Amino acid sequence: MRLPKIKELTALVKHVKKHIADDYRASEDDTAPSMQLTVATDGSGDWDYQTGDNSYTGGAYRFPYWAVVSVYRRSKSADLAREIRSQLAGLMAY
Repeated sequence: MRLPKIKELTALVKHVKKHIADDYRASEDDTAPSMQLTVATDGSGDWDYQTGDNSYTGGAYRFPYWAVVSVYRRSKSADLAREIRSQLAGLMAY
């Protein structure tokens, strides 16, 4: 099982944070600007991501294992990277 590297995921989260507009919300319940981030893999080391609504289209659709997190401007990027890896590892364990 090969997961995306923490360094790669941290860079991705930092990139996403830079693009959160004032009116973006990861969910209907959020009051702070945020964005939903989905990272997916097949366990071979290959992975992709998508932001926003993950219904029917996006780079993650070709992979079976998905991690979904909410990214806020003040999110700690490395913490979210570890959360993404944890979610993916948990799914792949089954």
